[in-house]
Amino acid sequence: MAISINWTTKVISVPQSYLTNLGGGVYELDTDQFRLDLKNLEDSDEGMPFPTTHNHVAPISLGGITLGRVIEIINGYTITFEDLQYAVNLVGSNNNISDVSNVNQVSIRSSNSAGLIQVSGGGGGGWTDPIEGGYTAEELLRLVVATVAGKSTVIDNGDGTKTISFRDIDDTKNRIEVELENSERTNVTLDLT
Repeated sequence: MAISINWTTKVISVPQSYLTNLGGGVYELDTDQFRLDLKNLEDSDEGMPFPTTHNHVAPISLGGITLGRVIEIINGYTITFEDLQYAVNLVGSNNNISDVSNVNQVSIRSSNSAGLIQVSGGGGGGWTDPIEGGYTAEELLRLVVATVAGKSTVIDNGDGTKTISFRDIDDTKNRIEVELENSERTNVTLDLT
């Protein structure tokens, strides 16, 4: 059975038979096929006069990484899954389907994953926007990688102090140098370049 839209109430109905049965009361919604079927309904004679049901951003490659598809239900449309006891896994996109679904017995399982999160107060939340202490995400990631994966050295200075160094992943420079006195940090030097 196909999905349908009540154009007056803006409710998109999804029958259980539209979903892929995975067994054990779990079903799957291919969100990319779902959006294509929504587009077909929008393009029909009946649907053409009404507002668009969703926005779509296709997968995009950036710096050798492919960011996933995004589907956003818009313009006040909501989704109602056929009211029975089962779970629906949403696959194939990052989406807001669980946010706009009408509550009933159906359990909706979203698998959204963000490669980059927009943060408030820090500009656009990109690699070059300051997010803490004036440091960018790129700079902070360099510190994290140095402490987690870089070589470290502890030097006893012989006067009750120690110096701990964390190297960059390529082992070309000290990314972090910490001076300790009585196990307390007395000085921290960072190289974020």
